[in-house]
Amino acid sequence: MFENGYVRLTYAGFQALCLQHLISGVDEDGPDDAPDGASATAITGYTEWISSEQPMLTIGWDWQMLPGDRGVRLRRESEPRSNVMLQSPAREDLGAAKTTVLLETIVDSFDWQTEALAHISDRYQGAPRSPESDSQSPA
Repeated sequence: MFENGYVRLTYAGFQALCLQHLISGVDEDGPDDAPDGASATAITGYTEWISSEQPMLTIGWDWQMLPGDRGVRLRRESEPRSNVMLQSPAREDLGAAKTTVLLETIVDSFDWQTEALAHISDRYQGAPRSPESDSQSPA
């Protein structure tokens, strides 16, 4: 099951696992060189999930925060990163490219956004302000 660091599972085996939210966060690094004047920005971040049973596996991806009719929403922006190699029912590796496509299908099929948004809200609510922002507030 473990060869080259991969956890090997069939697609059906992976779908049967219960994934639990581990952590989500906002990317804190901004653009290296800010242009003069207004510019479009995006709030981006990451989320990581783990299996709640054996075999222990991890899966994570990057997201972008977007405005929506009912508030903000998150959209997956990257391929999932994982220690999983999916296999055919005959236990032959499907390869990295096909595994990635199937993991994208799984990620896009469940509501990870609600839990990630809740975690982000809890994590950053009441976050201490930087000294720079305090010195620029009106007196």
